[in-house]
Amino acid sequence: MTTPQKPSARATAHDVAARAGVSQPTVSQVLSGNPKARVSAATRTRVLRAAEELGYRPNVLAQGLVRRRSFALGVVVPDLANPFFAAVVSGAEKVAAKAGYAVFLCEAGETSAEDHLDALKSRQIDGVILDAVGAAALTPEALSGINVVLVDEALEHYPGIVSDAERAGEEAARHLLSLGHRRLAFIGPAVDASAFRLRERGFTRTLRAAGVTLESPCLRRASATVAGGMRGMRELLAVRPRPTAVFCANDLVALGALKACARARVAVPGDVSVVGCDDIELAQLVTPELTTIAIPARELGARAARLLIRELSGEAVAAGGQQGRPLPVRLVPRGTTAPAPEGA
Repeated sequence: MTTPQKPSARATAHDVAARAGVSQPTVSQVLSGNPKARVSAATRTRVLRAAEELGYRPNVLAQGLVRRRSFALGVVVPDLANPFFAAVVSGAEKVAAKAGYAVFLCEAGETSAEDHLDALKSRQIDGVILDAVGAAALTPEALSGINVVLVDEALEHYPGIVSDAERAGEEAARHLLSLGHRRLAFIGPAVDASAFRLRERGFTRTLRAAGVTLESPCLRRASATVAGGMRGMRELLAVRPRPTAVFCANDLVALGALKACARARVAVPGDVSVVGCDDIELAQLVTPELTTIAIPARELGARAARLLIRELSGEAVAAGGQQGRPLPVRLVPRGTTAPAPEGA
């Protein structure tokens, strides 16, 4: 069994070529990730194995000087306190690191995504991954001059990796309807981000198909945060007749809704059922555990990074719009949903 060579040995591309039984240019082609390289899968595997055994790492700075690239990517998300975005970043970072790219992370927060994008451009970042909320707030001018891939958003001129957001809303509606609920509500932000918009559309459309109307007082606009969920749920608890089930745009909103119910001594799920969306780890840490729609956040980040790196490597990528089929979502029934109260 071979073991990786100690870093102090300073393995070179020549050493990798000798161990793999190939030429040095072949090693360079494989380790650069050049999609146009005419290298067989078997040869590629031998080179990668030899590089790992020798502990060889390509000189990224030298490669960048030759190709006029920084081998650095930017990821801009609105809130790292949201575990969903942390998972997106984790998925993207693992793919980027494996391909030899560093990742610069920006949390937009109260600062505009455009400011962060300008800062990344000034650092000569090769490309940027943007979430749906950040992308929706940017102008075409702000996005010009840099390779951009969107997460959970699909715009005309920029490629994006998306989940099946509309299906998420449909699944939530079907689940609640199957439990006999007819007085339903939705809490979500008014931002023009397709993921939230499509979740709401899937939910309301499925209700209409079942002959259930989402009345105006039961559609509450609130930020996609715990605080937003608390405020939205407090407003819903004042509606008469009170809704018996609520679909929340994401899990943080749902956690806020649960907190509002607890403070008002409204039983969940006895009096009100609550469904979230994302399936963050916190969903299983509350009591009762949160029923939610699972969104593959890490895979969204990973696929976005792969797409961006392919584009940077010269591979032809569609100029804009959704890339590939939407990633599947699934209902995760837990303890915050139950049959509608008798007489409701």
